[in-house]
Amino acid sequence: MAYESLQLDGPVGKSLVRVSGREKVTGSATFTAEWPIENLLHCVAVPATVAHGTIDSIDTSEAASMPGVRLIITPENVPKIKQVQSGSETNFKTSISSKLYPASENEIFFAGQYVAAVVAESFESARDAALAVKVNYQIKPHTTDIDDAPADERPDSVMGAPAVISIGDADAALDKAAIKVDHQYPLIGNHHNPIEPHATIAHWSTQNNKPFLTVYDASQSLPIAQASLVKVFGLDPKQVRVICKYVGGAFGSKGLMWPQALVACFASKMTGQPVKCVVTRRQMYGGTGHRTPIRQRVAIGCDESGKIQSVIHEGYASTAIKDTYTEAFTMATRMMLQTQNLRLSQKHCRLNTQIPTFMRAPAETPGMFALESAVDEMAVKLNMDPIEFRRINEPEKDIHQDKPFSSRLLMECYDRGAKRFNWSKRNKQPRQTHDGDWLIGHGVASATYPYLTFPTKVELTWKSDGTVNIKCCTHEIGTGIRTAAGQLLADMLGIPASRVSMEIGDTDLPPGGVTGGSATTASVGGAIRLALEKLKKRLIELAPEGSPIAGVEAENIRLRNGKLIAGENAESAMLAVEDLLSAAMKDRVSAIGDFKGPKDSPTSNHSFGATFVEVAVDETLGLVRVRRMLGCYACGTILNARTGRSQFIGGLIFGVGHALQEATHWDHRLGRITNDNLAEYHVPVNADIPDLDVMWIDTPDFNASPIGAKGIGEIGITGVAAAIANAVYNATGKRIRSLPITPEKVMA
Repeated sequence: MAYESLQLDGPVGKSLVRVSGREKVTGSATFTAEWPIENLLHCVAVPATVAHGTIDSIDTSEAASMPGVRLIITPENVPKIKQVQSGSETNFKTSISSKLYPASENEIFFAGQYVAAVVAESFESARDAALAVKVNYQIKPHTTDIDDAPADERPDSVMGAPAVISIGDADAALDKAAIKVDHQYPLIGNHHNPIEPHATIAHWSTQNNKPFLTVYDASQSLPIAQASLVKVFGLDPKQVRVICKYVGGAFGSKGLMWPQALVACFASKMTGQPVKCVVTRRQMYGGTGHRTPIRQRVAIGCDESGKIQSVIHEGYASTAIKDTYTEAFTMATRMMLQTQNLRLSQKHCRLNTQIPTFMRAPAETPGMFALESAVDEMAVKLNMDPIEFRRINEPEKDIHQDKPFSSRLLMECYDRGAKRFNWSKRNKQPRQTHDGDWLIGHGVASATYPYLTFPTKVELTWKSDGTVNIKCCTHEIGTGIRTAAGQLLADMLGIPASRVSMEIGDTDLPPGGVTGGSATTASVGGAIRLALEKLKKRLIELAPEGSPIAGVEAENIRLRNGKLIAGENAESAMLAVEDLLSAAMKDRVSAIGDFKGPKDSPTSNHSFGATFVEVAVDETLGLVRVRRMLGCYACGTILNARTGRSQFIGGLIFGVGHALQEATHWDHRLGRITNDNLAEYHVPVNADIPDLDVMWIDTPDFNASPIGAKGIGEIGITGVAAAIANAVYNATGKRIRSLPITPEKVMA
């Protein structure tokens, strides 16, 4: 269904400063571990040091005798709770990360699994006592290397689609194709490393003679966390409240509740006091999810004119022994290129690791690296500009869904970006451009991300002082939702954004969806639009007989500048909302909008973009430096130019790390991560990042979105790694098909 267009010509699109900025830079923003709770105890987990085995014994005698220790949780005394499926296996119907509950199992399936937890009067006491807990294991064989595990298991589905998609006969068409590209693109695993570690404070109390659980959790999914706690502890929703006002970075890692959340709940229940459990940086590597390693093959066959005859994208990713997460790395390939013959196929293998999880653009980031690298390789074989190769193979519709696109401005992104980047002046032959000892190369790749929404409710309240309040249990993970939502509502009402406030981060508020999948702005915005229609009707109902708007149909009345206006011209009948509320002796009027999103959209809905990169390569040292990068995006209406630009730039920086630095390394003999710290897990720093240029095509998409806006939080990363790899090829003539692109690969 297409939505009626909105005329947004006020605050929307302006570079307003985010409303949370002052709180963050002054340190007054309260993050999860900072809530001032009285009588607070501290909990530190004891992680398994083996990758597979059974617990022979747990000796807690020394730890229990240490000063300040109040409780040690082990499988012998842990509360028994209801088993539920993990969120990855239920498409976010729960937010429990794993069926392996903390300190509840005698069998170990990965290093880092919580085998016990210590509760003490201070963090230091809990930490020291946790180190004193002695666990003896019977060690069993393990597998942590994706190349050593059999990939013989087919997932039930891949993001709601079959694990195998076949259109035409891709294998036969590839065999007949005049020109072929057929390669493997292996990817190593990654970890999220948000600034704020995972943290939970749990407090069991009594309200109305019933147990009541209050949880402060660093979360991207508060309403689902609440529902999950209700299930596992057998409570009523009115007995559980979950709060998170600010998240210090997430990138997918806080979409689910990791074991520290449940262990804090256990500890509070057993001690009768509030308990805080903050995960250490090292424990974040073993216990809170990661981007899975992937082995993928992409094959493209073309005729001599460059028209694609066949596309094959297949491979496998890892998941855990006891839990299943499916990384949908073939998903974008369904609709990126025009072909009559397409085959997509995914399997997974099981490793002795914590369950993988969502990480910024979880399907597109790995999948688009392989696809867009192969596209560039084909353009080179054809001696064709890679942009022109994409142009002649641009699809007219989504061939998988057999639907038209709601909007697809990919080639416009390429054209505008190429002009600004001076793409036409590059030397398309490798090894031809130098700057001293450095080889200079240029690369380009497509970016895409699907338009997603989640069911969301919003309550709007118009107060007699002329201010309007938004209430929604959504999350501030750094994207600026309070700012963007306020701008949107202010524009729809024709009032200054300063008159709009927003309350978030508390399950006592109307439930929002997961803050992930680049879905929050459109979901909250859709609910705001519905709530505003209801609010207008309620205000009209308050109008007394004989008022300027009496007798006028609701659809012919507008809410602008604090007034109900009947008519379109300067002499239109008007009634100030403040006067209306005063006459009705009310100090406020409220309405709730319930946005469920499109059930079956007639269009295929995605954002698109193009990423341009210039690199310098020192072959002697194997160094790769990004010198210039530009992203041009088509994501519908951009509500706030400042925060929008920040999101795009953040994605580009994340992509540089993914392409050149980030890698989780294992000692597969022990089944343990060797670089589980920020000194050895390399991420970009300021010296690695040049000035970044972003631009966008600000064209609303009301075919997909009720506010014309689509997601921007994840698309920025999706084309970066391929664009960098393609630029490295242009510089050196060496095609590097695995990430990260490290010095030894450049020098090989």
